[in-house]
Amino acid sequence: MRQTTTRSASTVAVTDAKRRLYDAETALHTAHTTHVDEWIAAAADRLHDAVEAYLAAVTVPDGR
Repeated sequence: MRQTTTRSASTVAVTDAKRRLYDAETALHTAHTTHVDEWIAAAADRLHDAVEAYLAAVTVPDGR
């Protein structure tokens, strides 16, 4: 018998949000190394959006 692992939608959302947050942090770091203000601003905006998405994902009840 094979056991399968099911992941709730909220678990998937949190995992995706964590990945997006990491990617946005990395992008901001990279943008800072370029010293291009427009790139830094765009990356900071992306990080802000990723933080909001992460916070929304972790505050959604998972039905337990």
